[in-house]
Amino acid sequence: MSDNRKIIPFPDRLTIKKAKYIKIRDEIEKILFSYAVNENDLWAVSLAAGRFSAMNLEKIEGEEKALKFFENCINTQKMNLKS
Repeated sequence: MSDNRKIIPFPDRLTIKKAKYIKIRDEIEKILFSYAVNENDLWAVSLAAGRFSAMNLEKIEGEEKALKFFENCINTQKMNLKS
């Protein structure tokens, strides 16, 4: 019987990418919220961030995937409001 406790598990590439994307998302949300507070205009900052995101995601992923992403974001927010 072998002792597997000496084997160090290495994270796979997907785990590393997911952690990177979560970190970027969280940092950008903090920056945007801070900017909205400083400008006292959450609506304008949300529009600017949404425009940036929509235009670039459509170029990168295509319209269908970009719209699905936004739909998922809206549904996540709705679920968070219910909790």
